[in-house]
Amino acid sequence: MIKKFLIVMVLFFSFSATANADTLHEVKKGDSLSKIAKMYKVTVNDLRTWNKLKKDNIYIKQKIIVQKPTNVKTATKPVPKPVGNKPVAPIITEIIVQPGQVKSEQVVNPPVLVDEAKQLTESGQAIYLLLLDIAPRLEGIPYLYAGNTIAGFDCSGFIHFIHSQAGLNLTRKSSESYFAESATVVNPIVGDLVFFENTYKEGISHMGIYLGNNEFIHAGTKGVEIARLDSVYWKDHFVSFKRFHSVSVN
Repeated sequence: MIKKFLIVMVLFFSFSATANADTLHEVKKGDSLSKIAKMYKVTVNDLRTWNKLKKDNIYIKQKIIVQKPTNVKTATKPVPKPVGNKPVAPIITEIIVQPGQVKSEQVVNPPVLVDEAKQLTESGQAIYLLLLDIAPRLEGIPYLYAGNTIAGFDCSGFIHFIHSQAGLNLTRKSSESYFAESATVVNPIVGDLVFFENTYKEGISHMGIYLGNNEFIHAGTKGVEIARLDSVYWKDHFVSFKRFHSVSVN
């Protein structure tokens, strides 16, 4: 068991080292796209494409992707489940339960799920590894309604951007549409989607990426940030963990 764990961890860190090549440059006073392009020996058109910029305008502290995203088709080993505190599926909708918090007599059978997520494909495993590398490096980018570039994100725009950078061909849609196009996860792993309801409107209205240990990253009103699922607000609005069909085994 220990030998298997060590092999998986070596593969994980080896792949993460490749993913770390997708360097971010923080814009400083006096920077321009042409200056940044020259600095990193790429073209201005490359910067526009990788960052989905429609204009050449940039601002101080903006984070610019300055190297082509890694090809995700090289990974062949499965992603291990999170080490440490194992994520526990909510016993009742809208409640996140930490390991050891529930006594045996309190446990109830989960509801029957019509569309339960299947395991990740090999390309899905690779995409999840890249998601976990890319997403935290975008922390601090401001909130922008309907935004899906590093100039600013809304929640579904953030999901679209990081999945696209990780190699998934994903159409830009609302969190409600993404909810409908994904399957429910009973035992979430890091990289899975997490959905919320009744935040700024009724029904499914917000989403993020699960990071393990009851944390998730999302584009909220304060910008891209890491938050806790067991906080009062998010616990009250939690719906479920889900997984895109496109990264799952058919």
